[in-house]
Amino acid sequence: MKLERYIENNFSDVCVWNDIFSHDERIILQEGFLLTGLLSVMFSAWLSVTLLFTSLRFDSSYRNLANFTSVACVRRVVPALLHLPLVKCIETLYGFQSFSCELFAFLETFLAVFEVECLTHVCIERYVLAKYITNGWQIRKNHYYLYFGLCVFFSWLYSIPPLIGIGRYGFDFQCTCCTFDVILPDNWQRYIVVAIFALRSIKPAIFMTMTLIWARVLESKFPSSMKDHQQFTRSVIVMTLVSLFCWTPIAMIRGSVLLSQLMHVDLMFVTSFYIMWAMWLHWIAPTFTVIALFLVDDRVRYKMFNLCAPEHEQLDNEGTKED
Repeated sequence: MKLERYIENNFSDVCVWNDIFSHDERIILQEGFLLTGLLSVMFSAWLSVTLLFTSLRFDSSYRNLANFTSVACVRRVVPALLHLPLVKCIETLYGFQSFSCELFAFLETFLAVFEVECLTHVCIERYVLAKYITNGWQIRKNHYYLYFGLCVFFSWLYSIPPLIGIGRYGFDFQCTCCTFDVILPDNWQRYIVVAIFALRSIKPAIFMTMTLIWARVLESKFPSSMKDHQQFTRSVIVMTLVSLFCWTPIAMIRGSVLLSQLMHVDLMFVTSFYIMWAMWLHWIAPTFTVIALFLVDDRVRYKMFNLCAPEHEQLDNEGTKED
């Protein structure tokens, strides 16, 4: 039995969003998730392999970018693995549906935060690198280990509260999968949940914007010596704008739900059509991000088209192209 049908038949009565989508709309929504997820996995995997297994891996900035593309790919593979028939059979036989919901919600929340934090630290890296170069300092490789470590730290920090009794995991809008519940508790924990939402959604957007602006200002002071860095920063700016464009609609919906509860107004604020397209746009974000990078970054475009070429040919051709 499909997970979606099982949840709809057994748990939809406890989902506060049960009236948003009809049965037919949920089928359409899941089919859209399948298509957008498949496209995102294909494009993000292609770019990740390019960044990690071509000569681009010798560039620390591109390796740092690979963290973002790899996590985006893994995040969209995990739901498919958890929905395998064998996994669903074990859940049904041993009554693990509730545990499976929390496990999926934790993994989804962890990877969602990880994805955003990785892009945030790609933007931060552009500012830090520009700052070091303009001051004549030597950038250290352990900075990149620090970026990755901070991404893991914040992902755990924002994902673990429901497991220790602060907030909870619950059904998402489609009532067929679980995530960090946006229904606020009735006690002091509601303010912590709102703070977590702000820290994982609003704070990264501010950091991305400010660090990229600062990086461009610093790079403009030494345009001749920072030409290559300016080109990559331009690519990161385009990627960030595309990602924020894809993430913003669903973030605004969830933020509006939290705000409406704090203001004690009706939760049903948008139509199922808008929610459906916002969720699809969020899920297909890696596809648009990879396409944007492909269009604006000559090095990435060349490597993606010549992925199977011998490495010495890649290096020779890249050097000839730069000359």
